[in-house]
Amino acid sequence: MTTLIVKVDDERTESLKKILSEIPYVHEVEEERSQDQFQEPSEQYQRVKAILDKAKGKNLFNDIKDPSEWQREIRKEWDRDF
Repeated sequence: MTTLIVKVDDERTESLKKILSEIPYVHEVEEERSQDQFQEPSEQYQRVKAILDKAKGKNLFNDIKDPSEWQREIRKEWDRDF
């Protein structure tokens, strides 16, 4: 048996793993990331939590004086006919 090492851009990893797993003579597909790469959480909850953690302390909504009025304006955009 032979082991091949292939380096792939991060955004292409999943598609290549899928292609390789469908080939009958490929016995195993392993993924190894280098230490400096960020590994994206696989579950949706973990991804949302990671985004919220990154947003902490950035005061994203400081410019909103009246939250109720801000929501009304957002909803007006939904009611538009295009």
